Amino acid sequence: MTKQEAIEAMKQGEKVTHRFFTPDEWIAISENIYCLTDESGCIINTREFWSYRTDESWNTDWSIYKK
Repeated sequence: MTKQEAIEAMKQGEKVTHRFFTPDEWIAISENIYCLTDESGCIINTREFWSYRTDESWNTDWSIYKK
């Protein structure tokens, strides 16, 4: 899925992963829509998360996380 599709999936409560993530890594939107949370419970500011992922390779290859 695309980055935008992944963002929409997270808004619907899904956890998503990317091909660059390890098998146990995922990202989801927390209660505060302006933050993301990862598998370790870290709160990551949305702007900061995406600021490090500006390369074209982050625009695709997202998927719903399945353990």
